[in-house]
Amino acid sequence: MAWQTIDGETVLLNIEGKELLGVNEVAARIWALCDGAHSIDQLTATIAEEFEIDLPTAAADVRTFLTQLLAAKTIEL
Repeated sequence: MAWQTIDGETVLLNIEGKELLGVNEVAARIWALCDGAHSIDQLTATIAEEFEIDLPTAAADVRTFLTQLLAAKTIEL
C-alpha cells in the first residue's frame, strides 16, 4: 500500500489491486496510526479525543475503516 497526502487530501493506493482510495480526515488519521504500535482501543481513544466525538462513534468509525483495510488486505491484526 502506498499513500500520500497532498493539500490535506490523503489517497491510498493498493498496488496489488491497482485500486485508488481517497479517504476523509478521520480515515487518514486512523491510517497514520496503523503503525503496529497502537491497539484498536488506542486508535479509538485517539480518534475520539482528536475529533471530539464520543467513544461509541469513534469505535464504529475505526471498526468500519479497519474492516475495509482488512478486506483490501492492506493491514493485518
